[in-house]
Amino acid sequence: MTKKKSPDLTLSSSWKNLVNKKPKKQSIRSGHQRKWLFGLKFFSLAIVLAMVGLVGYFADKNLGETFLSSDEEFHGVSPSVDRIDFTSDGPLNLKWFMNWFGPMRNRSLMDLDIAEIHEALVSDDQILTASVSRVFPSTLKVVLKERHPVLVLRLKEAPQEYSDWLVSENGVLYKGVGYSSSRLAHLPSLKVLPKQLKFNPANLAYEPLEGMVHVSPLLELARREYPDIYKDWLVVSYERPYETDPGAHILIQTSRISKIRFSPTAFADQMKRLRYLLSEPKFRTKSKIRSIDLSHERSVFAKL
Repeated sequence: MTKKKSPDLTLSSSWKNLVNKKPKKQSIRSGHQRKWLFGLKFFSLAIVLAMVGLVGYFADKNLGETFLSSDEEFHGVSPSVDRIDFTSDGPLNLKWFMNWFGPMRNRSLMDLDIAEIHEALVSDDQILTASVSRVFPSTLKVVLKERHPVLVLRLKEAPQEYSDWLVSENGVLYKGVGYSSSRLAHLPSLKVLPKQLKFNPANLAYEPLEGMVHVSPLLELARREYPDIYKDWLVVSYERPYETDPGAHILIQTSRISKIRFSPTAFADQMKRLRYLLSEPKFRTKSKIRSIDLSHERSVFAKL
């Protein structure tokens, strides 16, 4: 009799192949997706926060003052200008500016054309540079740098009519405003030949005097280091004051000396020789001196 075989209860290798591994792969893939989405959200949030920070920084930076170059539009209600912050290194002051500009008429800062005000200011020959800015909420700030006169030029513009023009160190001629008569009285006068003046009918002014930049250093040196000599200088004239011109010279007339001749170089050495010469007894006691010529290097020629 054939013996029945007992059933084999051990798992064959075929059962192992029936294990479903797909859900495990999906689980791994889902974990990677969640990490990727979290990183993307974090990166996006960082960008948004950075942009907000930059906007806040530039907003704070531009809140205080709006300078000449800013032409941005401003929408909303702005209070009327209630203060003018005005400074200048010359005689022009706040009263002058208010007369020059006129009434504000309840205008706000944004009603004012900053560029137009700037252009109008620098078109005045007395003003060298100008800075115009808005200081919110209601202050207009104006800072000027003015030209400073070194000479006075008196011109005859009509029969029996004369006008005084101030001469800056670079030769600009302008009608001075705000200067005291005492200050102008201490400036020497400039004497020029007609050919040295060039009138510009377009702006009713004279072109800058050619050559003044070579004369101004002598005036500044004398004023700063030799005030006792400079205070007697009455009239200054020059012709072709260039180093390369053998006939170049600058002439000074003083209350004692009819003519002092300088060459347009080595002003410090020439002023030292002049000081030494005027300290000599025969020159110190002389009330009038005809001429002193300092233009020949170390040699000095004088006529009593």
